[in-house]
Amino acid sequence: MFPLFAASALTLAQIAFGNAQAGTVMEFTQARLPLNSVDIPNAARLKIADMVLEARKWPDVQIRGIIEANAYVRETNPQALIEKRAAVLKAYLLQLGIKEENFWVEPHVLTEEMARNSKGELDIHQIGVTLVPICQGGCARLCHDPRVTPTSKAIVN
Repeated sequence: MFPLFAASALTLAQIAFGNAQAGTVMEFTQARLPLNSVDIPNAARLKIADMVLEARKWPDVQIRGIIEANAYVRETNPQALIEKRAAVLKAYLLQLGIKEENFWVEPHVLTEEMARNSKGELDIHQIGVTLVPICQGGCARLCHDPRVTPTSKAIVN
């Protein structure tokens, strides 16, 4: 009896207030590099390529590539490493077909506090890539599309 009531209440809320559901659609990975390196490890290249293949399944959207380029404060010339890591990731994503105008770069110099885990051990990821859809009029429709696997679904107010 209760599930029927809950389903009816949700239906009434949607009729009264519009679609009340939302979701998150994205692909994400990050990788560790040897200190002072700018080369993308092969495992990360494969993961990024797989992410792009998944993102291409998103219907009627463009793909935004968000590049996280980090350098540990104790690496040699952190700012130059950030720029080189971002350039290498951008070049790779361009090869995979992400449009140049769809990039964002998030540069970070990781302080000692940011670079250490709760045990005090060095735990850094110098590169990260997030792919998200760029949708005309919002992307909520993707959360209900059978061709898309959302990373989360939620009911919002």
